[in-house]
Amino acid sequence: MGRLLINVLSQVERCYSNEDGQIIFNAIDEAFQRGNKVALSFKGVEGVTSSFINTALIDLLDKYGFEFIKNNLLFKDTNKQINNSINNRFKFEVKKRKDLVSC
Repeated sequence: MGRLLINVLSQVERCYSNEDGQIIFNAIDEAFQRGNKVALSFKGVEGVTSSFINTALIDLLDKYGFEFIKNNLLFKDTNKQINNSINNRFKFEVKKRKDLVSC
């Protein structure tokens, strides 16, 4: 299948809360379940919170794993704050999960 474009601001008013993140998680999850890759657009978003990132994106690790997410989720129309937030949270979580496995 193709790559489905999900515009964050067409789903939520802002990228602030766990509730906002859950809406984005559900949209991404549904697309993945239908066999689509996802392009997640942050057009018009100035910033995101860690609560939003944790629920919208990091929770995907529990269901899909990092390699799947890396190969099937693309981020568009981001800025430095959004990029840093996403990258830092994924790096931390992936390392934490690897450390748990090796214990």
